[in-house]
Amino acid sequence: MKLRVLAVGAVMAAVGLVTVSPASADVTSGGNPAPTASFVGPVVVAYGGGAAVTFTYTCYNDADHPFNHLFVAVKQGPRVNTTDRSSSEFSRTFYSTNWSPDAGPNALTCDGTTQTQTVLLQDDPFWAHSGSAPILHSGPALVQICLFDNATTPDITDGGFVFDYTMQRVLAAGGRSGL
Repeated sequence: MKLRVLAVGAVMAAVGLVTVSPASADVTSGGNPAPTASFVGPVVVAYGGGAAVTFTYTCYNDADHPFNHLFVAVKQGPRVNTTDRSSSEFSRTFYSTNWSPDAGPNALTCDGTTQTQTVLLQDDPFWAHSGSAPILHSGPALVQICLFDNATTPDITDGGFVFDYTMQRVLAAGGRSGL
């Protein structure tokens, strides 16, 4: 059942069915405050193509509302932006946490305290151009952080959520440039 939650959350975020402007619910279904999340940077790409994104967040884990999910993505392309071109169709390159959602370094710690975390991104396995796109390069990119907490069902239509979409600068090992 948890796998279904992960797949639904990843697909919603990757396809762009989620509102693209930063937003959050006031209170989760468990009565906790809404989660928070914000980029603190930088986006760093290592030789070989993996990327790391650092952000801060606060979320809650309520035993009656057990589903939490994190999606972080970095998208590059000349038409990508935070408003009307945040979906993967505008990307030439799309890296995300979908390669290992909610596990290992991509797992959330939802204990009500502020966390600083670095997540690891790889070529998004659900993207149409996965495996054939260029690696992230030094330059501007859309960074998306989507955090859901305290959902009661795998379709994550309740609970708390926060979206942080910002344009940031990618730092690639060796200073690679161009797509």
